[in-house]
Order: sequence, then C-alpha cells, then structure tokens
Amino acid sequence: MPTVNLILVRHAETVANVQRRWVGWNDTPLTDRGVAQAQATACRLADEVEDAVALYTSPLPRAMETARIIGQALGLSPVPLDDLREINFGTMDGVTLEEMKTLYPDLYARWRDRTDMDFTWPGGERRADFFRRVIAAYEEIIARHPWGAVIIVAHGGTLRAILAYLLPEQMSQWWGYELSHCSVTRIEVEDGRPHLLTLNDKSHLPTE
Repeated sequence: MPTVNLILVRHAETVANVQRRWVGWNDTPLTDRGVAQAQATACRLADEVEDAVALYTSPLPRAMETARIIGQALGLSPVPLDDLREINFGTMDGVTLEEMKTLYPDLYARWRDRTDMDFTWPGGERRADFFRRVIAAYEEIIARHPWGAVIIVAHGGTLRAILAYLLPEQMSQWWGYELSHCSVTRIEVEDGRPHLLTLNDKSHLPTE
C-alpha cells in the first residue's frame, strides 16, 4: 500500500514570538535561538529521514528561512505554496493578545469562540476560508506525492488546520494543543488513512 510519512515542522522562533505579537502575512526575523532551533531540526531530520521526496513551505520569510536550513541538510529545495501561509490577521497584525483584549473587547470575545468559523479578522481572513485553503494545499501536496517522506514547514495555525482535518476526532479542539517552534509532528498516511505517530516532539531542540 502507498504510504506517505508526513512531517510537519513549525517555523523557528521569531522576534514577534518573543514579543508575543500576532504576526500573519507580515513578517518578523528569526531570533538567534530560532536559527539554532532550525539547525537542530535540520540535523535531526538528516539523521532520521532516508526517503524524503519533497520539502514544502509557506512563502513567508520566517518559514522559508527555516525550510532553507532544513533543505540544505536534506539536499532538498523548499517549494513554497501560498496556501500554507498563516491566517491573515488584517489590521490586528502586530498586536499582542493583551492589547486585543483591552482595546478590542468585542473582537476578543468573538475570537475566543473557536467553533465560530465565520469569525473574520478585521481587514483580514475568515476562519473558515483559512481552513479551506490550507486543506486544499495539503490535498495538492498529497496528490503530488503518494509515497515517501514529505516535509511541510509552516505556521502554528496552518499546521493545526492540517491536523484537525486529518484527525478530526483527536484534534477537534485544534486550538488547545501546543506546537512549539521547530517541533516535529509525524503522521503516517497509509492508503489514505492517517495515523498520528508523534505530536510536538521537541526533544532535539536546544535547552531553553
């Protein structure tokens, strides 16, 4: 049976992550620790993955840089896909959670209802549309690669959307589980049936 070993990697730590700011389609550079995280992930995947057939990434620079470092170790060129981008936070891009809670209490209250798929970031993206495009990107990748190890480097929101789609019973509360920077999540997709092997594995990362 054809088997795809799906390896999901969240991009490395950025300056905005340290500042606890929402960043969607805008960008923010990797920190020094983030670069070290990406290098550690690259070394691990180079040691463990023998059948890597493709490396896909969000085109946003923080993901591209993480993927570039991983790609160098694996001998793969990252392939950017627009639909792997993080959700578009619109005018909230760059705002902290506390600022949102204080300055935009009505928006904050609605955002907290994660079952509200019609929630839309002001000037940005509707939650349902975000999930739809991420799922389309995943389906495109799987259609291209029916076997082998496929690595996807993207954002916390993007990877949660993929997991919620593949594992609706296990990951129905997609907002509640942690995906650390440069953590490794593995899913085996055998004959179209996904099986979660590891979630948020960060054992390879430098001690904080």
